[in-house]
Amino acid sequence: MIKETARGMAVHILTRVEAEGAYANVLLQKTIGRLTDSRDRQFVTLLVNGVLKHRLTLDYALRLHLSKPMSALPHEVRAILRIGAFQLLYVDKVPDAVAVNESVELAKPFPKFTGLVNVVLRKVLEKGWEFPWPDSKRETVRYLSVRYSHPEWMIQRWLKRWGLEETEGLCRANNEPAQTWIRTNTLKISRENLVDRLTQEGITVELGTRVPESLRIQNFGALDRLESFREGLFTVQDESSQLVAHVVDPKPGQCVLDACSAPGGKTTHLAQMMHDQGEIQAFDIHSHKLELIDQLAQRLGIGIIQPQLGDARDLPGVKLNSQQRVLVDAPCSGLGVLRRRADLRWQKEEQDLKDLPLLQLAILERAASCVEIGGDLIYSTCTIEPEENFELVKKFRFAHPEFEAVNLVGLLPFALEDERDIRQASKGMLQLLPHRHGMDGFFLAKFRRNEV
Repeated sequence: MIKETARGMAVHILTRVEAEGAYANVLLQKTIGRLTDSRDRQFVTLLVNGVLKHRLTLDYALRLHLSKPMSALPHEVRAILRIGAFQLLYVDKVPDAVAVNESVELAKPFPKFTGLVNVVLRKVLEKGWEFPWPDSKRETVRYLSVRYSHPEWMIQRWLKRWGLEETEGLCRANNEPAQTWIRTNTLKISRENLVDRLTQEGITVELGTRVPESLRIQNFGALDRLESFREGLFTVQDESSQLVAHVVDPKPGQCVLDACSAPGGKTTHLAQMMHDQGEIQAFDIHSHKLELIDQLAQRLGIGIIQPQLGDARDLPGVKLNSQQRVLVDAPCSGLGVLRRRADLRWQKEEQDLKDLPLLQLAILERAASCVEIGGDLIYSTCTIEPEENFELVKKFRFAHPEFEAVNLVGLLPFALEDERDIRQASKGMLQLLPHRHGMDGFFLAKFRRNEV
């Protein structure tokens, strides 16, 4: 049995992700909670996310020294080899000898493979990055796929849409470490005072420049053990996700519907902007996810959220023309958050981009029926694919001329600089891209219902 060291934990997580299709972020959260040393927690996270992001590149480097395919090896041995190769190729702070020796130690429960692990990793160390890549001109798709560890179908789509330079920039951005952003709970504390509290707790804090509630934090351990977290002074939420509530622009006392609300980050932000006055109906199809919303609302001291169990295509109990603001943060492919969800690139298929828009449009249609005349409908996703964003909105607008675009320029809490973004936003839509905007890929659209 593999020992429960930091590296051993990483092996267990990576094995379950590959063998069972488990979600890495969920396993990480559960696993590192057992560790008291923040350095160990960070190391497990580094290994798991690093291996998942760079898996294709790591396998390419490892296969040069294997006489059998990776698929012929036990899942645990694959994970051990990838963890060792990741440390040798990507992590400067781990001595090479330690990376090799610890990997061999991990392989001891599999005695048939300890020699293989030792020999292969020593060859990876000897070779370094000096191995033959696919030809970047004759095999552009394969080169980018192997070099930046993305499925070829994604590379093909992006090359067709943006060309080589932007596709390469996007792939690089997706492989960067994800920064941790938090949202100040202004119902309880100002951003400036939260900075002071976090600094006293030993956390490095930087003010966000695009969202007035946002802070970027570093050098932290288990956030749920901080007194400031327990007091509900903040919640973890990326900057691009924090933009949604500003675009919704809810007012105190309004009736608001959040059609796809779990796990509650955007929902609680809406309540925060409403000064916890009014009513928010928060729907989700899974009861256990509604519990997450309720727990978050309680920690943040929010009382106006009413969790509702139901399919967003039905929204049971919600009357027609009854809501002043309706948010559809639709289930999507998530291809805008590959930097944050390291395993997602291997779990999605191109077919998803044909199936998901059918679901998204059905949700949007039902949600639109709930908007009162003069009310607003907001659509958002964390993807960068046009089928789920621009093309879907175009279909909806064609079928519903009673909804007109709302200019986003004045609603965004930061100034757009790119003319392409300004033109988009003035037409009620905005696509954020990791390599252009330095934040998670996100799509936002807003429409106001008028009488026809």
